[in-house]
Amino acid sequence: MEAEEERAAEAQREKEAGNDAYRKQYLETAVDHYTRGAALDPRDISFLTNRAAAYLLMSKYRECVRDCEEAVERGRELRADNRLLARALSRKAAALLKLAACAADYAPAVRALQQSLAEHYSEDTRHKLDQAETARKEIEERERLDQEAADHHRQRGNELFQRKNYQEATAHYTEAIEKNPNDPRVFSNRAQCHIYLGNLPKGLEDAEKCIELDPTFLKGYVRKANVQFLMEYYESALATYIEGLKCDPNNLVVINGLRRCAAYINRSNGGDVGPDDLEDILGNVSSDNDLRNKLQKLMEEAAALKKEASDERLRRIESERMARTSEDLYLNQVQQRREAEECLSKIEQEFQQLKVRQDEVSEEFQKATEHNENLQHQLTETIRALESMRGNATSASPSSSGSVLDENRIPSYFICPISQDVMNDPHIAADGFTYEGDFIRSWFSTGSDTSPMTNLPLEHDELIPNIALRSAIQEWLQQQNVAPG
Repeated sequence: MEAEEERAAEAQREKEAGNDAYRKQYLETAVDHYTRGAALDPRDISFLTNRAAAYLLMSKYRECVRDCEEAVERGRELRADNRLLARALSRKAAALLKLAACAADYAPAVRALQQSLAEHYSEDTRHKLDQAETARKEIEERERLDQEAADHHRQRGNELFQRKNYQEATAHYTEAIEKNPNDPRVFSNRAQCHIYLGNLPKGLEDAEKCIELDPTFLKGYVRKANVQFLMEYYESALATYIEGLKCDPNNLVVINGLRRCAAYINRSNGGDVGPDDLEDILGNVSSDNDLRNKLQKLMEEAAALKKEASDERLRRIESERMARTSEDLYLNQVQQRREAEECLSKIEQEFQQLKVRQDEVSEEFQKATEHNENLQHQLTETIRALESMRGNATSASPSSSGSVLDENRIPSYFICPISQDVMNDPHIAADGFTYEGDFIRSWFSTGSDTSPMTNLPLEHDELIPNIALRSAIQEWLQQQNVAPG
């Protein structure tokens, strides 16, 4: 246990030393420290990601990709934090983007960025993915246009070839190659033009390039063998025809070429063979046991290679299909995550709006409650005044009914705060106080929007008749034998 702790501590010291060297741009030194740390603590994938970062700055992009892939594989085995895996994939994508700038192949970088987003979403990674996809689409569009131009020049070259205008056909094939240098058919066609024009070295060069681009393209071997035969390299031509048998063991052009080469090799070795005896020579070649056995063996090998190539093609197609399926799954995951985040953001915005509305409703409710309490208070006071007046009327003597109004006994809530007279048409304003209707309307008509009592702004200028108070005032006036004003 102590030994493991000591190794972990030593690994941590190597990491710190590597980080310090990385910050000082001593990248080779940083790589050495990270390498020793990774050996001491193989469960910590940060040694690999840190070393990958150093390789990235050193322009060692393939080493960076290798370390990132190892970090992801080991991290998944150890169930490491998704953010660490996302960082490794993002760093791998950075190296692949550098390589893509040279190879014009952004698909691996796009795939790595999509995998990084699937592990952990990051706006920076999303931005890099958008840029990579844009670059890939631009290259694909450029390749599509180049391919269209290449097909046009190839077809034009074929038309001129049929007319035996080999010089102009060669020019169009050259234009097609400049637009798409990976089409073996164009090199094969141009090689044949060079043969007809007598430019055998260039014909040989194009035929070899054709075979390099597609080792299964039979015409490339036929073109190359024809050039070698015309240059009197009969042994080389024979070997090329034998290689061509691997593409098609039963091709008559190749078999006839083998016979022709064998005849000329026989002639060059001292045989007296003329054009009239060619059929006999070809028959002798066919009856030669060693050559027949060799050709039979080559044909069997060619058949096996053809089957192997077919199986390999099927495996490649299946691998590409699985890669596309995996890419689609990653894209779906990224899309679903983006939609979920957008939905969550929308819900949060709606929640905030509801919260603001709730606060507004609470405030309005509080104001309404206070207003209601004020009205309730005035109603209570009015009821008390009515009860008091009924009691006074019961106990009053007849002689007092004709007395004049005693201002000292006028209830204060019968007095208008503005006119200071007993109200004849009481109305309740927005501040909860009751005023003489004409006077409070005159107050508003002057442009004032504040309370006459509190001097605070009023929410509105609507007035409510205070019927209960008016009845109380009229009853009181009748008891005092005073006509309303």
